[in-house]
Amino acid sequence: MKKRIKRKPTYKQMAFETAVRNPERYIGLLSAVKDFEGEILNDETLLKIVSHLYVIGEVSSPEIEVNEQTTIDDISEQVEFVNSTRRADGGFPQGYASRFWTYMRTPSELGFVYAQYGEKFQLSEIAKKLIKGEIDEQEAFSIQAMKYNRKSPYRNVSNDFNFFRFILKLLLKLREKGSSLSYEQFIVASFSKDGDADKMIKMLKNNKFKDFSDAYKFVKKEYGATTSQNTITKDYPDVVRRVLIISGFITIRYSGKKLIQINENKLNYINDLLNTDFQITETEKTEAKSYFTKLNTKNTEFLKIAEKYRKEDVIIANEYTNKLFSIIKDYEIDEKIISESIEKIGTRKHIIEEFKEIPEPLKLEFYISILIALKYGQDFVIRPNYKADHIGKPYSHAPGNKGDIEVFSNAIYWLIEVTLIRNKTQQLNHETTSVIRHLTTNEEFKNYIDKYLSFVAPVIHTDTREFFDFSVINHRTKDYKVSIKPYSINEFVETTLQKENLSNMEKYTQNVFDNFKNKLN
Repeated sequence: MKKRIKRKPTYKQMAFETAVRNPERYIGLLSAVKDFEGEILNDETLLKIVSHLYVIGEVSSPEIEVNEQTTIDDISEQVEFVNSTRRADGGFPQGYASRFWTYMRTPSELGFVYAQYGEKFQLSEIAKKLIKGEIDEQEAFSIQAMKYNRKSPYRNVSNDFNFFRFILKLLLKLREKGSSLSYEQFIVASFSKDGDADKMIKMLKNNKFKDFSDAYKFVKKEYGATTSQNTITKDYPDVVRRVLIISGFITIRYSGKKLIQINENKLNYINDLLNTDFQITETEKTEAKSYFTKLNTKNTEFLKIAEKYRKEDVIIANEYTNKLFSIIKDYEIDEKIISESIEKIGTRKHIIEEFKEIPEPLKLEFYISILIALKYGQDFVIRPNYKADHIGKPYSHAPGNKGDIEVFSNAIYWLIEVTLIRNKTQQLNHETTSVIRHLTTNEEFKNYIDKYLSFVAPVIHTDTREFFDFSVINHRTKDYKVSIKPYSINEFVETTLQKENLSNMEKYTQNVFDNFKNKLN
């Protein structure tokens, strides 16, 4: 492999890897590679890791067929061939090794992993806690964002500051003036050379941008940008915006223009993070191992802040039922609108423009919660456990110890778990045992006699259905009154529109139990 010639650093637009647009994906990717920690990232190990990603469904290719019996050895040659044309990148050779780097570049920049060709693979303390479910994605990304630096071993740029701290200070100063940041202004801010919020506000005040074209012309003239308009105005800012959202830092509003605002629900949390100093030395900005080591420090201090405000999130979740009704009223949502919105998930088409920024998996939880509120809002308390901004839009999944949506009264407890996972192996491994645990070990509802569970996914694979059927038998033979049913999304929506969920789950559960008894006889 040829030795890389390092170019002279220049000022560049803030950017992350665009091949992985949704930062939620990194949680699955980190979980998938955790067993390789401590191994040397040589050609042999990298082929195993990338093949493993195909086997478990984290990545896919129409040229690589995978089923539940597929092993790493079965597809390694195909993996090598399919990725053979990928260029060398990040110190990794061309081919499958470079593909590995595609998935690990952003986690490396944020200090979640240490991944260098020919060296031992390492996970940070925060990454391990995220994988184990000890902290959630919002906490993990917000903590690491406070440590991040533009100039690093992974970005050969002259911009030498923390972009996240800069953009939050910018938004806070605008908030004091009763103002927001338009998306066009956000694009311009992503070109900041020094991270000076006051200077950027002055620049934005003296220049107006009516659309992306105006913003593009400005950055070409002011910053000498040469990349295409689509990359500058859409690709790069889109990924950065998603990281800001999953960190719980911002919310997006639509008022003629797309506006970026501070998430008011996290205002005190943000201020505490900003008041926690974190400095990186020149050596740490240029040496990958030193950078990783530094970004793996001050965890105790940051985790204390996360734990402190975790209690606030619980209070917000308990109040969120009222938010659902406000959203239904403010956006004039009825059964037809929400049913069509659920149907459009995954199609890039949006019935409600205001909600298009929400990641698709979270959007499904959100829309199902609205549907349940429309049908059962007068009968039960509806409590989605995702984290939501001050408007009520979700930005992070429920913490690992909570179910997705809880519906309850003094008499019944109904847990709804939703997922967009289609892959058979992933669905069985990640969306089954934890669901049953949420149903049976929830301290708040442990004394409830009548418990219900709806598992909702695009498709229900046979193995998944058999797992839940076994759970029915297991609980019924122990005299637990539990009704369980796995649903396709369409089936669940139809059943909910008819307001027959509870009876439908009871009937399904009884049929499973009766069939079991008949087979025994």
